[in-house]
Amino acid sequence: MLKTPRGVSSGLAFLPPAKNPWLLKLARLGSWLYVRMGNHVRREELYGIERLVRAYQGMQEGTLRLIVAFRHPGVEDGTVVFRLMCGIVGREARRLGIPLRHAPRGYFLFGRDVPLWAGGFLGWMLPLLGAISVYPGRFEAQSINTIRRYVADMPHPVALAPEGQVTYHNERVAALESGTAQFAFWCVEDMKKQSRNERVVIVPVCTSYHYDPRDWKGLLALLSKIERECGLDPLDALIPRAGRRDRMPPDAEAREKIHVRVMRIGRHLVDVAEDFYRRFYGVAFPAPKDEESPADLQNRLRCVCEAALTAAESFFQVVPRGDFVQRVLAVRMAGLGRIYRDDITDVDSLSGVVRALGDRIAQESWLRLRHMELVDVLEYVRADYLQPDSGFDRFVESITNLWDVVNRLEGGNVSGRINPFAKTARIVVNEPIDVSRRWEEYRGDRRRAVASLTQEILLSFRSVAEHGNLPGEPKSV
Repeated sequence: MLKTPRGVSSGLAFLPPAKNPWLLKLARLGSWLYVRMGNHVRREELYGIERLVRAYQGMQEGTLRLIVAFRHPGVEDGTVVFRLMCGIVGREARRLGIPLRHAPRGYFLFGRDVPLWAGGFLGWMLPLLGAISVYPGRFEAQSINTIRRYVADMPHPVALAPEGQVTYHNERVAALESGTAQFAFWCVEDMKKQSRNERVVIVPVCTSYHYDPRDWKGLLALLSKIERECGLDPLDALIPRAGRRDRMPPDAEAREKIHVRVMRIGRHLVDVAEDFYRRFYGVAFPAPKDEESPADLQNRLRCVCEAALTAAESFFQVVPRGDFVQRVLAVRMAGLGRIYRDDITDVDSLSGVVRALGDRIAQESWLRLRHMELVDVLEYVRADYLQPDSGFDRFVESITNLWDVVNRLEGGNVSGRINPFAKTARIVVNEPIDVSRRWEEYRGDRRRAVASLTQEILLSFRSVAEHGNLPGEPKSV
């Protein structure tokens, strides 16, 4: 499972966006196939789509500047939001009879490290689609200035994910980063400086994924696979296997047993991680209780995250600041900085000794980054998220998250995450947020205004994800 990099490389340069119209047309057509085949999304369920179409119309008519702020619960979001902005909006505008002056599209951000785990092909293709490379956890002036310019001046909206990274839960919104609000206020400021009258608007878009309850058999097969990988003795089969009944949802008693199995795996993985950090990193963990509540287990999860991050931070000499997400991003950039070195322009010009030492620190850094990769998913595991009477979606999320924890403990990253289940992508467009009307508030207290706008985006997300508020009737495509 562990496959260290080949050695040191030169630094990760900013990848400037360079629009290629032909590639964009091809990607617009190919996104449907990739969403269906690669992401296993069988259909999209749309709510409030007219709001986004109207916002596009206003932008194309020169009356507003638009930022699309989307939730980020799954690795599928990038492709789904691309398809929304570059395909679905145009089709829905025609259906609704809303005239658009030119074919809609959008600009997107991608982590500069994404091509390292998702494939170098993306490092070539994404900039040609107009995507902007960013460095999570690090202030990089070229990226920031490019995003600011695109938000204020380019003919299409910019899509931003305020959660900052994948959060792995449909029904629980993670804390938001302040960047989306800050870019919106900078856009208002740029409009004022240029004596322009466009309103600046944020449209919150909530994406979520919903599964076919007839897939219980496949989900239980994944659960058994996790148990085998963990060395746990199998428990009795819970789903009838004769005839057509093997696709039926389990009854209440069976769901209770499935929940027991899920929690057993969770506790086992925490035991394994605690033992690892206790034996090899000298971490002292509180003794687990005989009768462990979800709160007790959550505290153990938090302690494992703390131990893993501390092991990485001490190696990279990173001072811990902020919450787990901010610390994960700081460790990621510090580690990548030792593998992809800004002080090296040509690896082949290095002497043998210097090259060997560079390779050594690159490989050591890669291994230390495994601690960060574990926390990247473990910080989102919630012991109280799943109950025996939870819906099928929560069972899928919880079990696939456990498989990802196994993947990370074995040295993997997000590229090793699997979710082969057919799903419906629900896309909910909430009421637009007028940022321009907050300008005086921003002038009076910038930090407070940014925090207030970020909170409004958070509440908009929570109204859908955590409270189930869906605007109108769905439109399926």
